[in-house]
Formats: sequence, structure tokens, C-alpha cells
Amino acid sequence: MRGLLQWCVLVGCGLGLTACQPKESAPPAPPPTNSVTLHLPHALPRLPTVRLWLGATEVEAEVCLTVPQVATGLMFRERIGPNEAMLFVFRRPDQRAFYMRNVKFPIAAAYINGEGVIEEIVQLRAGDETSVPSKSANIQFVLETAPDFFERHGLKPGTAVTTAQGRLRETLAAKSQVW
Repeated sequence: MRGLLQWCVLVGCGLGLTACQPKESAPPAPPPTNSVTLHLPHALPRLPTVRLWLGATEVEAEVCLTVPQVATGLMFRERIGPNEAMLFVFRRPDQRAFYMRNVKFPIAAAYINGEGVIEEIVQLRAGDETSVPSKSANIQFVLETAPDFFERHGLKPGTAVTTAQGRLRETLAAKSQVW
């Protein structure tokens, strides 16, 4: 009987039963995290640009086409100029939400649908990590600018956004690597 008991204890320890583990063990490993950091730990270099027309207003916008570019955006930059812009391009329309982690200045963001029409313009506060979701699930592009850009140029929801080559969807969406 004693041999059977010893065998059960040995087999039990081999199977990892906690009763057989020594009382003084190494500290537990930290729990795994489900969050993945997609953004870069530094500012993006200046990205390739595209000339956009928002109605009759012309602006040169840096274009974010990859996951790290979209996730990093304006993070870690010192400012955005009064006529500078950054365009985030997604493969297909969906609801989008933007926030201001590691961004030291306020911006305006236009949520643009798959047809290239501004659906809404939101103001984002410097450093505010609260996501500001689009009201629509039909957003394929987001254009970030200086906070007063849209107001200065009289741009409102309903304004069409195009490139010299045509509509945003036809000229840029296929190049996106972002969901």
C-alpha cells in the first residue's frame, strides 16, 4: 500500500497537481496582457502626401496607409500647422473612433464616408485619450487638421473630398493596409 501511495504522489506531482509543489516557489509570472501596442514609440517621419480638394479648398495631406501609421498618426509631434493635414485611409467603411494619446495640441477631425463626403467634424482635445466615435458606420477616411481649419474655410458636413485623380475610394482605398 505504501508503494502505491508513493507512486500516486509521484504521478500526481508529474501531472502538476498544486498540492505537490514546494511551499516556497518563484513569484508568479505577470498575467498575460491582451493589449497590443500598434503605435510607434516616436513620431512618424513626414509621410508621402496627396493633394486634396475639400470643395474648392485645396490642402496637401500626409497619407497614413499602414497599421503603424494609422495607430501613430500625429503622436509625439510638436504641432500641426494651420494648413497641414493628415489623412487616414481604411480599406472599407466602418465606424471609426479617434483619440489623442501622446498628442500635445488640439485638432479637428473630419469623418469621411466611402463616397468621399464629410459626414461629421469633431474637435479632439490635446492629450485626451477618450475615444470619439463616428456616428456613422460608413466612415472610410479621417482627415485631421488644425482645430480651426474647417471653420476658417467654411467646410461642413456634406462637403465632397477628392484628389486630382478622382474620388478617394478609387485613388487611395486599395493602397490601404488597414482593416
